[in-house]
Amino acid sequence: MNNILSSYPDVHLILILVLLVTSLCSSTSAASKGPALEITSLSGEEIAHPGYPYTGTVTIANRGDQTSGITSLYIFFRSPGDPDLNATISVIPVDPMQPGQNISSPYIGTVSSDLPPGEYQVYAYIKGTGYWDPEKAGTIARIPSPVSLTFQPLPNQSVINDEIIATIRESTNENRIHEGLRPLIWDEDLARIAQAYAQESARAGRLSHTDRNGNGPFERASAYGYPVTKDIEGGVRIGVAENLAYIGTGMVTGVGYVDPTNGTAIGKALMDGWMKSPGHRKNILDPLADRFGSGVFWNDEYYYAVSEFW
Repeated sequence: MNNILSSYPDVHLILILVLLVTSLCSSTSAASKGPALEITSLSGEEIAHPGYPYTGTVTIANRGDQTSGITSLYIFFRSPGDPDLNATISVIPVDPMQPGQNISSPYIGTVSSDLPPGEYQVYAYIKGTGYWDPEKAGTIARIPSPVSLTFQPLPNQSVINDEIIATIRESTNENRIHEGLRPLIWDEDLARIAQAYAQESARAGRLSHTDRNGNGPFERASAYGYPVTKDIEGGVRIGVAENLAYIGTGMVTGVGYVDPTNGTAIGKALMDGWMKSPGHRKNILDPLADRFGSGVFWNDEYYYAVSEFW
């Protein structure tokens, strides 16, 4: 009995300790806020134009006590007089943020050509934190002053195309010279062949070195009457090398922002893609090539570009 009675205080102590630990755990759990992303500031240009880039800066803070997950931030225009008149201009990926961390970064997007001129409010919204409706949203910010959207004529498409081709032409030889190779001679016949195939590819919405008739670069050049053989040291070279690409504008995955009104920017993006691809890079830096020509065509969604090397 003495042993049994003497054990009672120990049992009570254990029970009290368990209750204390449980209480502490419950208190800690209740105090945890989790991640809490907030937009602390938003700025942008005072004037915007349909079809043109719009830039600004946004700052996000994690006010919670846990690291956030991957999410997205949306920048959108909204008419104060017509809530249905709105358009997203940019979607920005937001990487995980530590508690107390602040991130301030510039943003850029293309203003929709469908928005009519007028005054608009510019909002930033973090995905998953509320509703799109600014009156009901959770975490949302607005530039205090309305932005004036005014009409400005877009550059002529032929001008943009010429800028793209000029950039490809210059960049191709800049890359060759950088590698100690002689620059290529611009060949108007190869440029016409490239332009015809860029147009065919864009209208068909397909990218392949083999056309719908089963012909490749060699056959297309031959059909045009272009000489596809030439003497080289140690033998004869037969055929035409070809680079193909297509690219959209705005925010392009793996590329970044491509200004739809700037042919030079579009041409650089195309060339960067080719130079990062071993096969395309090999054609550009081919020491046995001495001529080339390029063409480009816009199908209202993508630019299709072709370079022919001989």
